Amino acid sequence: MLYLKKRKSCIERSHAKMSASKKKSHPYAATFKLWRGYWSTYGGANALLKSLYLLVAVILTGLNYFTWSSNGWWEIVITTIPTLLGFTLAGLAVFLSMDSGFSKFIAGSNKKHVPSPFMGLVSSFAHFIIIQVIAFVYAITAKSLYVTVAGLPEWYYRALPTLNMISGAVGYFLFLYAIMLVLGATFAIFRISTWYEMFISALKEKERSETDSTQ
Repeated sequence: MLYLKKRKSCIERSHAKMSASKKKSHPYAATFKLWRGYWSTYGGANALLKSLYLLVAVILTGLNYFTWSSNGWWEIVITTIPTLLGFTLAGLAVFLSMDSGFSKFIAGSNKKHVPSPFMGLVSSFAHFIIIQVIAFVYAITAKSLYVTVAGLPEWYYRALPTLNMISGAVGYFLFLYAIMLVLGATFAIFRISTWYEMFISALKEKERSETDSTQ
């Protein structure tokens, strides 16, 4: 009886500590934790800097200098990104709607701090979508800020052409990177399909073996 009372008091204290920690936590703590989880699963800065799609986007940005160095580059981004975003979301839906047995097969990591193939693919699609959203928001913000304001210091007007050039380069790079990530999403879907093909082939082989053993 004494043991049960002590056990109950320990549980109550632990619950009290948990509730107190929840009250003290930042209101956005859960969101920040989710973002850190995505970034860690994706591979962090190391995976980003080693990406072939990032390198190609940098090269294409240089080749498209005469597009983003002039005003109005954002119109291309604003009209194109929603279609790309829809394609990426459709690809993610195709992946998540696959056979539950296949999802179980690729989910679950056997190594600590190493994401499973399932989480690796989901984080890749999340990265595709995040970059496309950033590119879209950046473009509409650049369009809304393209105004002339009188009465500002002289140095601001002298620096404005350079600032516009930098803004155009960053915005168009994000746009081209988002386009390259659509190509990445396409190959991710192809990779999933090859895995699914192997999974179904293994199941059929198992069924044939069981059928032969019963005969």
